[in-house]
Amino acid sequence: MMKMKLTSIKAFGFVMIAALLGACSSDDSTTPQEDNNGRRMRQLTIQNVAMNTRAAINPSTYEATWETTDRPTYIILSAQPELRYGTLTPSAAGASTTLTGSVYCTLGDNIAIVLPTVTPELPANGSLSYPIDLSGQKGTLADIGARYHYIYGVGSVTSTDGATATGTISNTKSLLSLCKFTFTTIDGPVNVKSVQINYKSEYTGNLIGYPQTGTVSLANPASVSAEAGDPSGPLTVTLDKANAEGVVYVALFPCSKKLAFHFTVSDNDNNTYTATKNAKMLEGKYYEVPVTVE
Repeated sequence: MMKMKLTSIKAFGFVMIAALLGACSSDDSTTPQEDNNGRRMRQLTIQNVAMNTRAAINPSTYEATWETTDRPTYIILSAQPELRYGTLTPSAAGASTTLTGSVYCTLGDNIAIVLPTVTPELPANGSLSYPIDLSGQKGTLADIGARYHYIYGVGSVTSTDGATATGTISNTKSLLSLCKFTFTTIDGPVNVKSVQINYKSEYTGNLIGYPQTGTVSLANPASVSAEAGDPSGPLTVTLDKANAEGVVYVALFPCSKKLAFHFTVSDNDNNTYTATKNAKMLEGKYYEVPVTVE
């Protein structure tokens, strides 16, 4: 009987130790972990994010609206030299929305909000930036709204309460130029299927390609612009379905002086037409450009 009692006591002791260890483990895993700057993972909410900031584009007014499928990228500007970023989710579609998401932040953090979704880069001893890619356009407003309507805004974390935070955003702007090209011949609109866009050298008259990619530097977050890369062959826009009215929508890098744009247009019957047009395009502007081709 004594042996059985001692065994029971030992077993009870092991159960108590296991319970205590389990409690300690549970407490450790739920304790909020903040870094030296007070940052931790918080549920950030940014209300009333208005729509000069994004997404689907109305073909009659060219106003942009949020879609619930949008995933804007946030970048914690004040976290440098650490690279802290992720995505936010709109609560509803429309001209204004609320953005929410899990963000590693603290009170007073400055935040860049970027659309469409991008992957920022912060090289050692370099400046924070993110890439822009204009290749693969489909020539429609829907496609530009979803993938090429690059928007930038600056916000801040205005309050924190444990695992939650609130913020504001302002100074949003569109970084590219939006063009509606209408291609016609003397006989009427081209049933356009694809367009190739090149710069044309003002010195030699040769075609020198068009930048497929560019960079947005965040070295000065209050003043950013899209910097085009080097020309790398023509920018090719291929429509899924030929447009009988000759209309093609294209997002292009801004240019502050007039440049020569050369167009090679193919119709649905594989006929080819060409034209050259001089133009300058400013950041965030919409242009309707008639182009007579031969």
